[in-house]
Amino acid sequence: MGELLLNVILPIYILIGAGYLFGKLKPELETGTISFIVLYLFAPALIFSSFRKVNLTPESFFQIAFTALFVFLFSYLLSLAAERLFLRERNPAFELSSTVMNAGYLGIPLIYLMFGERALAYAITFMVVMAVYHFTLGILILKGREFKEGVKAALKIPLIYAALLAFFLKGIEIPPGVEKILKLTGDSTMPLMLVSIGISLSRITVEEIKESLIATAVRFFGGAAGALISVSLINCPPLLKKVLLVQSSLPSAVLNYVLCEEFRASPKLAASVIFVSTLLFPLFLPFLKVLVSFL
Repeated sequence: MGELLLNVILPIYILIGAGYLFGKLKPELETGTISFIVLYLFAPALIFSSFRKVNLTPESFFQIAFTALFVFLFSYLLSLAAERLFLRERNPAFELSSTVMNAGYLGIPLIYLMFGERALAYAITFMVVMAVYHFTLGILILKGREFKEGVKAALKIPLIYAALLAFFLKGIEIPPGVEKILKLTGDSTMPLMLVSIGISLSRITVEEIKESLIATAVRFFGGAAGALISVSLINCPPLLKKVLLVQSSLPSAVLNYVLCEEFRASPKLAASVIFVSTLLFPLFLPFLKVLVSFL
């Protein structure tokens, strides 16, 4: 727990705190440009450089893809129920923030600390598959009833094509300089977005904090429940079951903020959910470890 807090969660707080300070000192700062660059350049580079070197059996890939989709849909439906019970109105940012988790920046280091290097291929594949759902189904959530517009918007996002290209280029050598710049570009994604989230947090309201607490509960318990149901339906190795449970139960994804900003869907709420869920995750983690011990 101490290593997780010091090496994974603390840096997230520091970068968000820096952004918050910048937002207070410079109220005129705009985050839209950063989000645009991340969405169309940095995030695709991250997915491409991460996924290209992963090797899995087709069976394991199917099990991960099935569970990621099941958790996505289960959490989304739970978010709709929570809106009906507590908010009395729909908010696409609430739904997306409750549904998609931080499977990369937080998930991969956590999986390594909990299960070792042998689990990393599972964790990276889950991250990439969820990112594809995120930037297709997630965009449809944000576009609401504008289904055709949502499909068109999803097809314009380069991250989907980066994942496909990485899949087809597995095992193929590319120039070391290109490999290095892709990794460097991808690694810049999360620090940039965490600072942007901090800037947005400097402008949130008390009402958004209340919604964030509800979304956090949906994210944690909905993700865990969805994963437990899914792994009970498929026959996969115990280690993969544990990885899927942990990855599905993580705090809200940093890239939720990017999409909400790009499609003008309450980005401040998305930033608030990311912060609150990340802040409360150490309290949820002991419960998650108990669940993992039963698999």
